This record gives sequence, structure tokens and C-alpha cells, in this order.
Amino acid sequence: MEGHKAPRERGNDSPLARARMAAGMTQGQMAAALGCSQKDVSRWERGVHSPRVDVLIKMADVLGCRIDDLIDRSRE
Repeated sequence: MEGHKAPRERGNDSPLARARMAAGMTQGQMAAALGCSQKDVSRWERGVHSPRVDVLIKMADVLGCRIDDLIDRSRE
């Protein structure tokens, strides 16, 4: 399918990246669904920044998972 990029693994094993890829979404698609930039999604997945709580709630809705599934508790 021309113009369509399948989600791919880039060595990022964050819970958010795993959930996004399991949902079959690219970072760009997720960004569009959340109303943010692809760079925001990338930064969240890499742990550079953390999403606001309202965005985290929307992420869980978009990805069809629980907020707990998106949080890396090993970093606490």
C-alpha cells in the first residue's frame, strides 16, 4: 500500500511504544488521534517528557488499554 507506513520497532521498549505498535498505529497516527505532534509522541516513548494526565487518559482510550498499561513503574 503506497504512502502507508506500517508501525515498526525502533529499539524502543517503552510500555507506550509497545501499546501503540500493538494497536497497529504509527507515531504520526497516534499524534493525530491525540491532537499533538509526532515529536511529542516520540519524546513520551523515549521518556524525555511525560504526557499530561488528560493526554494519558486519551491515549488509553485511543489504544484501548488501561492507563496502568502505559506507565513504566520501574523508573520510580
